[in-house]
Amino acid sequence: MANPNLNREYIIELTRNLTSDRLHLINFDQLKEWLLAASDSLEKVETVKADLVLLRSEFVNRIAGMVKAIAAVERSSSRVSKALTYLENLQELGAAELIEEYQKTSARFRSAFPTTFGLAPSYISRSNGLKNPEVYK
Repeated sequence: MANPNLNREYIIELTRNLTSDRLHLINFDQLKEWLLAASDSLEKVETVKADLVLLRSEFVNRIAGMVKAIAAVERSSSRVSKALTYLENLQELGAAELIEEYQKTSARFRSAFPTTFGLAPSYISRSNGLKNPEVYK
C-alpha cells in the first residue's frame, strides 16, 4: 500500500475483471493480500485523521484566543465584528493556510503585547526613564 497510484491501478483492474466473463482473471491470493494491506492502511489513516482534527482544533483555539485578546486591547466595535467574521472563516482553511494565519496572528499578538514577551521595547524604556537592562547584569 506504499504507492497510491499502484493501488488505484489495481482497483481499476479489479473492477474491470468483476464481470461474469472475466472473473477467472482475478488472482484471489493477491486480492486477499491487498485487502489486508488496505485494512492496515485504513487504520493508519483513521489515526492520522484523528490527529489532524486535534491539531486543527488547537490551532483554531490558539488563533481565536489571540484575536480576541487583540480585539479587547484595541477596544473598537468594528475590530470586534471583524474578529468574529475572521474566526468564523478559520474552520474553512486548509492546513498550510491555517499555519500561515497562526504565524501572522501570533506576530500581531506579540506586537500588541510586547512586554509579555520580555522587557519593554527600547523606545518605551527610554521615554519612561528606565535603566538599561544591561546595568543589572
